[in-house]
Amino acid sequence: MLNVESLYESLAASAADQKEGQAALLTRAEQLSKAQEAVSPSLSSEDMRLKFSELDVATIAVVEDGRPIGMVNRNVFMERYARPFARELYGRKSCTTFMDEAPLVMDANTPIELLVKAAVESGGKVLSDGFITTKDGVYQGVGTGFDLMKAMSDIEAEKTRQLMSSISYASLIQRSHLVESDHVLQNDITDYGLVWLPRDVVGGDAYFFRKVADGVFGCVFDCTGHGVPGAFMTLIVMSFLEQQVQPSASGIMPGELIAGLNAYLKRVLRQEDRHSSDTGSGEKASNDGLDAAMFVLAPDHRSMRFASAKLSLIVANNDESDIRVVEGENKPVGYSDTMLATVWPTHDVALGANCLLVIPTDGVIDQIGQVKRIAHGKKRVVNFVQQHRQETARELVNKFGEHFVEWQGTEKRRDDVTLLAFRTAG
Repeated sequence: MLNVESLYESLAASAADQKEGQAALLTRAEQLSKAQEAVSPSLSSEDMRLKFSELDVATIAVVEDGRPIGMVNRNVFMERYARPFARELYGRKSCTTFMDEAPLVMDANTPIELLVKAAVESGGKVLSDGFITTKDGVYQGVGTGFDLMKAMSDIEAEKTRQLMSSISYASLIQRSHLVESDHVLQNDITDYGLVWLPRDVVGGDAYFFRKVADGVFGCVFDCTGHGVPGAFMTLIVMSFLEQQVQPSASGIMPGELIAGLNAYLKRVLRQEDRHSSDTGSGEKASNDGLDAAMFVLAPDHRSMRFASAKLSLIVANNDESDIRVVEGENKPVGYSDTMLATVWPTHDVALGANCLLVIPTDGVIDQIGQVKRIAHGKKRVVNFVQQHRQETARELVNKFGEHFVEWQGTEKRRDDVTLLAFRTAG
């Protein structure tokens, strides 16, 4: 794990590359410190008054034998020294009479973040008094509270910039993995619609389509979490599918493929080591996984082999008045509680001409909305499909997108949202 010093060096280097010609990012105490004149404890209070009149500074350090022993604040000094008879009482006495004997003193190489932590722990007086920097215990200079806050603000802004830049680039990588799937949908399904809404810039929902020897292979999946962790999981899953689903493949059994993915995740994420003290890096073992629906659509579009871990397939055949729902097995893929020997059966699903098929992820089902703040639920998806079953898949999805936004209202998006709809050939 990076320590604070190396993290800040990395931030500063990246900021310099990004902002060539601009001021460097300040990351250490000595960069905020100015070589300001200090005074000896032998200086009288009257001479301290004169010193403040000469120097445009908020505080002056008191140094003895090269080492700081305190700090005098201009406002505190002037207020107390201006009281009746104060000059007569203290004028000849040492300036240490008005000295803070416990100022914040930090080594010059202290990272800004640790300096801020020390400043907070000191009770906030650093904002008005500033701080003293030393090198091997020897006085170097004084930094102000304002400069410290500005430096920390600049660092946080740089952290945010780098984080958002990295996430935006991660989004490009994630979306690039979806391009071939989009081509397959356009060329081999034609009438399809897709709602794909990562909750953040990147997400844990994704899809995978490939043309294979005996039809079209499709997969919609929902990985643990959302954001960057979820996106990492999608790349692991896509890597597995890229290896297993080749253009020449035939006879793919989706249930067996899900079982293979389950074993792959347990090996890659070392989930079998969850109860072992030896996980390789000292970190606790992963307990991540996904829900997934996989199918192979036959070339004539009259049947499909289908298997699912928790996700449902909604089927609206033209010659059937009722909607069919093919439920997924109540066993997710991966996770420490899913056994290595878990089986996901493959179902043969009969399809008719212009049959409408819909697969939603949990982001659709679980989204809170409306005045009563209740979950959207699967039943509402089924009812929506029933009401719009005569429309094209693209039209249905467009209207569902509007319906979902209206349902969500002012509620916060809870998860990534995916809903795939497509029609078989006529």
